[in-house]
Amino acid sequence: MPFFETTTISTIIDYSKCQPISVIAAFNREGKIMPVYISLTDLYGNICKVKIDGVTFTKDGSGFTTYCCLYTTGRSRKQVNLTYFINQHLWVLEN
Repeated sequence: MPFFETTTISTIIDYSKCQPISVIAAFNREGKIMPVYISLTDLYGNICKVKIDGVTFTKDGSGFTTYCCLYTTGRSRKQVNLTYFINQHLWVLEN
């Protein structure tokens, strides 16, 4: 008999609106996750590792956290929204 009952909250992931992605993340002393690198596919199908320049804001939801990130390719700065689903341990790129 466990000391406490575990409750599993399952978040439904709509894969038509997002794409699973590889992310390298760092944790601070409080355990907060911050994305550092992401893997993106270019127009030719090559996988490119891209450094995240900064996170403009985060939004916590029920079972997930969304990060609005900035990265630089060539001379242009771009914005991307990443969502981390906590129970599934899954990063997705929003389309």
